[in-house]
Amino acid sequence: MTPARTRLDGLQAGRAVAAVMVVLYHLTVYFLPEHYYGGEKVGPGLFKMGYAGVEFFFVLSGFIMVFVHLRDFGVPERAPRFLEKRIVRIYPIYWVIYGLLTLAYFAVPSAGPENARDPIAILTSALLWPMPELPVLGVAWSLQYEMLFYLVFTLLVLNLRFGAVVFVLWTLACVWASLARFESYPFNFLLSFYNPLFAFGILAALCFRRLDLPSARWVLLIGAVAFFGVGISEQLALVDWSKAVRTWCYGIGACLAVMGLAAGAIQPPRWLSFLGDASYSIYLVHIPAISFAGIVLVKLGAPWGLPPLGMMAVMTIYAVAAGAIVHLFVEKPLFSMLSRRRAPVPGGA
Repeated sequence: MTPARTRLDGLQAGRAVAAVMVVLYHLTVYFLPEHYYGGEKVGPGLFKMGYAGVEFFFVLSGFIMVFVHLRDFGVPERAPRFLEKRIVRIYPIYWVIYGLLTLAYFAVPSAGPENARDPIAILTSALLWPMPELPVLGVAWSLQYEMLFYLVFTLLVLNLRFGAVVFVLWTLACVWASLARFESYPFNFLLSFYNPLFAFGILAALCFRRLDLPSARWVLLIGAVAFFGVGISEQLALVDWSKAVRTWCYGIGACLAVMGLAAGAIQPPRWLSFLGDASYSIYLVHIPAISFAGIVLVKLGAPWGLPPLGMMAVMTIYAVAAGAIVHLFVEKPLFSMLSRRRAPVPGGA
């Protein structure tokens, strides 16, 4: 296995863990209590920190953009190509899942959110245009931040010096606005506390090559302990975190973990790397898949006496498998077809 492939496999393993974290979060906080256990608490409290998988995704996104596009910096004629790659990576599979979900909501109005039949919300959700409320496919809120980051990142391609100044000022403005609790829309989106996470990823991309293998393993360990330590401290009420500071502390841990993974700290099994490849589909599909299963399985008498952890294991495997199937038979062929005339993007970037 080449060093480059090892790096990408390690990063994909991290992506897989983050995707499963998000699945566990939604199962623990919403679906299992609501559908199967009468609203009572289910699962370990640690699973409630699964939302932080999104924080990891944002840091990893910042890393991948520099890892893949460093040579594009300051080459303005490459900007259209960069944006094309981003659009092809994000939108087609999202439109497939979102379109099917919207049709399902029209067919069964009681199953969807109120905005699922609002033409404006449907259009803005399709375009990933930010709005004060969540998009129709709720998890797509994170994709809105991704697209904002890509637009700002494009400035680095157009003009490195100007783009770097704008990116630094934007990140500092986000920190200031978050600490000042500047919460009016659209500034709470444009200057969100989530946006500095991409800078942590960029920092990881600029620093990871300085690590040798023993250092990489230590950095990964320290990053993982820091990342999960934030979640544990929150769940045990050891620290009264503000959302902004909590998010940035996750970002520090994720930054170190990504550096260690990129420097080859682990060689994950192929199945884990595959789940990383499928993580975008898992992320998009898991809520519709779990919701559908909830309707069907309850009518079949679920949870059939299974304890919450047993039902959680079943539903997690099901949601991950659903995403993996969509990746293999929809996302991957679609991406391949649309990318046929250009070089592939490493690491599913």
